[in-house]
Amino acid sequence: MRVELGEHVFVAGRTGSGKTFLVKHYLRALSPVLVLDVKKSLTWNREDDILFTDRLSKVLQSKNKVVVYQPHWRELNLEYYDKFFEYAYSLTSASLWVDELMGVASSMKYPPFLKACLTRGRERKLSVWSVTQRPSLIPLISMSEATHMFIFDLNMKEDRKRISEIAGEEEFMERPGKYQFWYFNTVRGEIPVKARLVEGGGG
Repeated sequence: MRVELGEHVFVAGRTGSGKTFLVKHYLRALSPVLVLDVKKSLTWNREDDILFTDRLSKVLQSKNKVVVYQPHWRELNLEYYDKFFEYAYSLTSASLWVDELMGVASSMKYPPFLKACLTRGRERKLSVWSVTQRPSLIPLISMSEATHMFIFDLNMKEDRKRISEIAGEEEFMERPGKYQFWYFNTVRGEIPVKARLVEGGGG
């Protein structure tokens, strides 16, 4: 499954299901990549030209190929998130990875520039990778604007139901199994297919 710049991706699954492995596989060769990691749990094997920072000011000044923003507790709020997304929106031909969307946005309230990235990012070849454990608690727009969906195992029935209703595909109600996922291309509109993570590769 090829993901082009400007296409948006939605990835959902419980902890340990393989979400991070899959996203890193796709983004490891791209540049620039901006990552918002509110859980402060990400590592990156590629050490050349990568910046880990807990300050937004360093993100805005960075020229690194990969910038992982793990906000300081004083910056864990909507104002800083929106400035981060505004910066991402200013870039062209870039990839933006939100590692846990539930920690950044709820179904009722989310950063305005996140919406701009999702609705107008394609024109700027900005790809947004929205990753979450709880699809039922996040903005609908993160799913409705997705070109590609990768759905790993989800414990909660309401999470599987929400994705199934938005995509219009009953397959998402079925749990795919360990290290497996449903893949769905929303543009082609074909039925979801089940795939498996492969060590040393992608899905």
